Amino acid sequence: MLLPPTPHQSVYQATVQKATADASLLMGKLVAAARIHLQMREAACRDLRERDALAQSAKQLRSWEPQLCQRFPQALLDAFANLAAGRKAGVASVADVEFDELELMDEVQVLTSVTLARTLQVAMVAAEASLAELNTLICSTLGLVAVNPERNPLRPQIYLNALRETVQQTQVPAAIQLDWLGAMGVTLGQELRTLYLQLSQSLRSQGVESVGYAVLQSPGGHRVGRGASQNIPQASRGAPGPVTARRNGQDDTLLTLDRLRRLLAGELEDSQPLNPKEQFARQFAQQFESHGEPVADAATDFDATVPAALEALKEMEQVDAVVQRLQQRQRSKALPVIEGDPSVEAVRTGLGVRAQGLGQALSLEVIALMIDNIAQDPRLLAPVQDLIRRLEPPLLRLALVDARLFTHKQHPARVLVQEIADRSLAYAAVTAAGFTAFLRGVEKAVAPLATQTIDSAEPFVWALRALHETWQRANKTSERARAAAVRALQNAEQRNVLARKIAREIVIRPDAARVPDVVIEFLCGPWAQVIAQARIASDGGTVAAEKYQALVPALLWSTHPDLPRQNTNKLTRLLPRLLGILREGLDTILYPATRTSTFLESLMGFHQLAFNSAKKPTPVAAPQPDRLVAAARSHRVEDDDPWVAPGEAQASNFLDMPEAAQNATKTDGPTISDLPLGAWVELCVDGQWTRTQLTWASPHGTLYLFTNARGSTQSMSRRSRDRLVACGELRVISGQPLVDSALNAVAQLAMRNSVDTLI
Repeated sequence: MLLPPTPHQSVYQATVQKATADASLLMGKLVAAARIHLQMREAACRDLRERDALAQSAKQLRSWEPQLCQRFPQALLDAFANLAAGRKAGVASVADVEFDELELMDEVQVLTSVTLARTLQVAMVAAEASLAELNTLICSTLGLVAVNPERNPLRPQIYLNALRETVQQTQVPAAIQLDWLGAMGVTLGQELRTLYLQLSQSLRSQGVESVGYAVLQSPGGHRVGRGASQNIPQASRGAPGPVTARRNGQDDTLLTLDRLRRLLAGELEDSQPLNPKEQFARQFAQQFESHGEPVADAATDFDATVPAALEALKEMEQVDAVVQRLQQRQRSKALPVIEGDPSVEAVRTGLGVRAQGLGQALSLEVIALMIDNIAQDPRLLAPVQDLIRRLEPPLLRLALVDARLFTHKQHPARVLVQEIADRSLAYAAVTAAGFTAFLRGVEKAVAPLATQTIDSAEPFVWALRALHETWQRANKTSERARAAAVRALQNAEQRNVLARKIAREIVIRPDAARVPDVVIEFLCGPWAQVIAQARIASDGGTVAAEKYQALVPALLWSTHPDLPRQNTNKLTRLLPRLLGILREGLDTILYPATRTSTFLESLMGFHQLAFNSAKKPTPVAAPQPDRLVAAARSHRVEDDDPWVAPGEAQASNFLDMPEAAQNATKTDGPTISDLPLGAWVELCVDGQWTRTQLTWASPHGTLYLFTNARGSTQSMSRRSRDRLVACGELRVISGQPLVDSALNAVAQLAMRNSVDTLI
């Protein structure tokens, strides 16, 4: 792992090496503990088939123990080495499951995710206190001024990644792998706690002092109104609502990861018949949750299903749990639901009673959780939160008739909620210019949904169409300006990519080795841009492009320290044409006149020196080897920033940062290298903060265009973007669509519930 020099770099490296050296011994302890755990499960198991499976798992573990102990150190070393690359790429935790990925997962993958999450949770709980101390010391050895836990390569997450990789290399059946990982979890946490204490003591003895934990104000965070939206094992930064994670056997409709996967995969059809247990719970709820008034037509069916349902529940010892749950719901009810009551609570209750099958029940639950997550997001202004809540009733009705709402990211209902929420992030306060008009337009577009019959997605199609028409009318002028900015930046990047290629060809030319750096920098910089622009304009090459290309060897010859003084007549004939072509070419890219004059003055000095040297020879310094010169200059070419012509800069409002700011030392801070299109940021330019959205990024990731709610654009290079982030003048408000974030929080709740059922 490449690290910047720090006072304690050697101490850091020694600490990582110590952890790697101890890995084989650690794996031996994990295997021993897992064998004992499997034997205890086998002894307590009454099912013959399951007991045989546990015995086979323990037998396989014994046979694989030497290979596991041998391979684990290398897997851990690889995990340490890939830490920086993984952090830049945004590698997800083993416990992170995204909502839209669930549909593509099978049961084994879901069970693996839950098992890993449970293992990580157990390890984190056991090692939490000692890990917190080690974080302060490891971050100090890295030269950080505040704790960044993600920079600690020894955290439990990394160990679990290496453990999973090692176990997967055995290629034993997935069920056995899960047995091993689950059995190793408790011991892993205990061993890491001991290791962390030892390493912390060692670091302190070597003079390493702790750094503090910074208090970060997150611009967002997700709150689950009726569930525990938590990342495993750490809770979400948003304040969670009442925890709904319940123990195994206490709720047949508990939203678990597997049930959510089955819902998205279409395996929970609405027409699926309820088993006796589910029928009892449904009808019992209707009887006891209708405030003393039985639901119409419920008594007859209930009478017929009670005996069989009760018998099934007795066998599963679930009657008391179901009755207790229903009674708790009854006591927690507020005011009775009145017929025709349009409130969200009334709609939730009414649709919940009419839901047919587990699929519809879970669909309603997912919609309610999603809306709660979005409506409680502190990044949304209060009027927008209220508007999002008012969308819940029509969405609940739609969930009963259209399962595509969850499985299609471009479903009109999902897009409607997403665009309302995301576009509202353009406004930092209700007093911001344009917010009132924005809110009025949204309310007008969605108002019909409150009264329309929702039997398909069509009402949402019309609402979304009306909203788009409103926004298009308001943004017609600004959209033209943004399109012009995009065209200018596209041309700039296309030219820069080609110019970079031309510059590489110039640097490696044999006749460029002894030419002064200022000439090479000119040829690889503005003149490469001139040649590239000519080629683009002529779609491959014309007389102009060939003329500008031919100037390269001529300029290299004229500035060589020896050649021109040996043939001053040739230099005299060349100069007028050389200067004319230089000025003509630089004009095609609108190169600043002051910079042109500066270079021409330097060029005239080299030529004058050649004339003087021809009359009175002067000693010439010994040249450096050509390969060393080419290597140094190639590095400068690759490290260059894209150049944006003045016209392009004006069209896109390009941010040209001062040289001092460009050369500032980058601090260890947040990066937005993976910031997706549509993300909202706050940007400070000339001392003024503004909300703006990333609306375009160049294909090669060198140029970016941001657009605010008024249609004003701000473009910048990747280097400028990184500098702004480092100095705190660009901060991310939302790097992901709020609907996606809300649904991912639902998936995390399902993961949490799944993990809890393993307790």
